[in-house]
Amino acid sequence: MRQTGNYLFLLILLLISMILAMSIRNIIMVKSVGICLVLGLCLAAYLITRRHRDQLILFPFGVVALAVHALMHATNGINFLDIVDGLLWIGFSGYLSLIVFRQIFDAKSINSQEIYGAISVYLILGFIFSQIFGIILILDPAAFAFDPKNFGDGVLQNGDMIYFSFVTLATVGYGDLTPAIPIARATCVIESVTGIMYVAIFIAKFVSIHSGRSAKSAKQE
Repeated sequence: MRQTGNYLFLLILLLISMILAMSIRNIIMVKSVGICLVLGLCLAAYLITRRHRDQLILFPFGVVALAVHALMHATNGINFLDIVDGLLWIGFSGYLSLIVFRQIFDAKSINSQEIYGAISVYLILGFIFSQIFGIILILDPAAFAFDPKNFGDGVLQNGDMIYFSFVTLATVGYGDLTPAIPIARATCVIESVTGIMYVAIFIAKFVSIHSGRSAKSAKQE
């Protein structure tokens, strides 16, 4: 059963998290924002879907991701835990975006909730790729070229990867941070193409729904 009326909470949560993550340089504060984001996404997942199958997949991901993130906070971070945390985020966020995508793509009409949902999935895609870039950075600290003067203490953080991810997703171009190894470049290409295709698909979907309703109204007249 398709749920509506809950996407606005998810959208606001993602926007606030994105702004805070890119604005804060303090590692402890960044990790705290991450914990709040996981909790918020778990709540959003509960509001969006009441299907038991989805809940059985989402909530274990959320609980484990929260536990790993909290453990990282307590231990000041370990590379292995960083990678596990990133993979859990990707799994949780990916499945949540799949649920939202499925529900709004099955919609027979367009209203504000469908628009909120479509934007939310777009933002989640940006977060997912930021985690992928973060894992690449852990595996190879030289994966990205940048001017240290433009990034605080000269060390890339999660917020910088979020910034880089959304710059790539929106295809607005690079300047202060660029991919420096093949796997990073390949991931950038995949993300930029995904972003373009996503926007094109939903524009086509919404136009199709609108055209269908217009044709139906014309026949009734």
